Amino acid sequence: MLEESQVPGASPWRTWGIRVKRIRRRIQGATLVALAQGALWALSRMRLETALRFGEILGAIGYFLLRHERRLALRHLELAFGTELGTRAREQIARACFVNSARLLCELAQVEEIRRRQAELFTLDGEENLRAILARGTGCIAVTGHIGNWELLAAFFAWRGIRVSAVARRIYVVGLNEMIVSWRRRQGVETILRESPDSARRILAVLKENGILAMVVDQDTHVPSISVPFFGRLARTPVAAAALAIRRNLPIVPVFIQRTGPIGWKVIVRPPLDPVREQDRKHAIRELTSRLNASIEQQIRANPAEWPWWHRRWRRQPIPKLDLDAPLEYVRPKVS
Repeated sequence: MLEESQVPGASPWRTWGIRVKRIRRRIQGATLVALAQGALWALSRMRLETALRFGEILGAIGYFLLRHERRLALRHLELAFGTELGTRAREQIARACFVNSARLLCELAQVEEIRRRQAELFTLDGEENLRAILARGTGCIAVTGHIGNWELLAAFFAWRGIRVSAVARRIYVVGLNEMIVSWRRRQGVETILRESPDSARRILAVLKENGILAMVVDQDTHVPSISVPFFGRLARTPVAAAALAIRRNLPIVPVFIQRTGPIGWKVIVRPPLDPVREQDRKHAIRELTSRLNASIEQQIRANPAEWPWWHRRWRRQPIPKLDLDAPLEYVRPKVS
């Protein structure tokens, strides 16, 4: 297929404009990668405590400077909690949300120190659930949200010698995507890109080795989805985790991480949500996806400052059925 700039008879000015946009995107991407690399390098040279305090300052500054994101966060908190929270409480949560995101970057930079001190810094709530799930020998799907430091969550299990593979979409700034994939690899976490042609084979290999297949399902993205309740409002939610669990009769486990103080984390493994075997697969997928959303909402309500409230979770109109951009059999990737 020809690019627009290659179409015969295209205006020279239009062709030039396309080339300029392409060059500008490359420059912007390279600049973003360079800034991220520089920030991670600088933060990694600090003491852990100093880096996290710096993150708190950076997040507080971001709350005041990023006006558009601040307005979105406050509006979404109002939509989610209504009269449960007053104006002052919503502002405090939104500010803490920005601080949480800045701390996340600092924690990624300090991961080697965190890993060295993991016995001191982490507690595990629900270890009996984890042991019971792994004892089945079938592997499992771990579902979480962008709550706390979800990257540290995957690393925590990999540090314990459990095979962990995160299913993720490709970030289209190539250098940034490579940075994230490389960071995970160094911690023992495999990344399976949804767009990869060998993703089905790799997913099957994880399950055969009794590994954890990690999926994040708390955002409205352009994948097959269904509208189920989230904070009392219908929100488009990806169905891949529920569809795969039902297709292969796998346990699906809500797993979360939350901060326990200035430095420290609690990892929470909840009891598995076994798929209900029903004749109507569409109903089974809807029911299981609803239960996943309810578990994520429960965790956010317990600690609302650790979820990115500026994400436009309810940006699109609800849909009564599965998205029609792919057939129901879509498991992305499909395994049989």
